[in-house]
Amino acid sequence: MALIKGRMICPNCGADTTFLTSAHVAQEWVVDPKGNFVSCFDDCLEVTADPEPDNIWTCRKCGAEAVYENG
Repeated sequence: MALIKGRMICPNCGADTTFLTSAHVAQEWVVDPKGNFVSCFDDCLEVTADPEPDNIWTCRKCGAEAVYENG
């Protein structure tokens, strides 16, 4: 299932690429007795915020910033 209605397009590579963008996840950590981070036990328990079209999306092929194409 698509997370956004349209799609992101690289101005150089087109839509046939992958992108780097941010999402927010909940992690399970190993901590010391004071709650300080020691290590990550599970790097993604759940996604708390999916990628948004307003985020910066960077093309993995060429590094250009993607543009949103409403679909």
